[in-house]
Amino acid sequence: MWGIFLESVVIFKNYMGFHENGYLAGIYLFALLYLWLTEKNRSRRAIFVYAPTLLLALFFCPLFRKVFVRVLDDSETYYRLLWLLQMSIVSTYGMMRLCGRHRRIGLVVISVAIIACGNYVYDSEHITKAQNAYHLPQEAVDIVDLIEPEVGRITVLVPADLIYYVRQYSTKIELPYGREMLIARWDYHHAMYEAMEKAEVIETESFVELTRQYPCSYVVLKEDRETTEPLSDYGFALYDQVGDYLIYQDQETVR
Repeated sequence: MWGIFLESVVIFKNYMGFHENGYLAGIYLFALLYLWLTEKNRSRRAIFVYAPTLLLALFFCPLFRKVFVRVLDDSETYYRLLWLLQMSIVSTYGMMRLCGRHRRIGLVVISVAIIACGNYVYDSEHITKAQNAYHLPQEAVDIVDLIEPEVGRITVLVPADLIYYVRQYSTKIELPYGREMLIARWDYHHAMYEAMEKAEVIETESFVELTRQYPCSYVVLKEDRETTEPLSDYGFALYDQVGDYLIYQDQETVR
């Protein structure tokens, strides 16, 4: 039980950003403590005090975590309980209560404190400037626009780095496999994924046989992806090219 508790502590620290500074978490916990001592309104206490405190107590309770993991069969999503802490609401309300009648000055002081204690999110390596209104890579959008049918659906095989974006952009294109293959800890096996992503060089004959089991109307490959034989020898024609991606159409599916 002690080990489970310590794991919850680590999750909490990571979520709150203690590995960077943890100042925003400090503001939240201070506001929560202050409301515990000063808030008298019962309905407000239920929202701003009791609810987040109960959630924190459950989060750190080893027995609750064991039940959560057993029922949902997924320990990786446990941190999402912390989404319910209402950090921004509790922090804002608590700090404004602390300012009392000096709310205008308090608003400025609190705003400056929050800004100073946080990080500039656009400096993150995970954030890049949007290329279009969809906030998706333009190459993914262009590929889908080229092959998406006017009616009905088709199956298309795309490299792993396009899977998320194709599914977000269009519901008319189905994929042989999806996100489940990209999460290593889930340890899924899929013959098509193994042939497409795992092999250093695609074995063309067996690869084509797999694509036609679905069947895949189009196959999208990186320009530098090696194959033992050209796809054109097995009934595929180069349909178009978008950036570094080559789009092949299976001629058997369009007859």
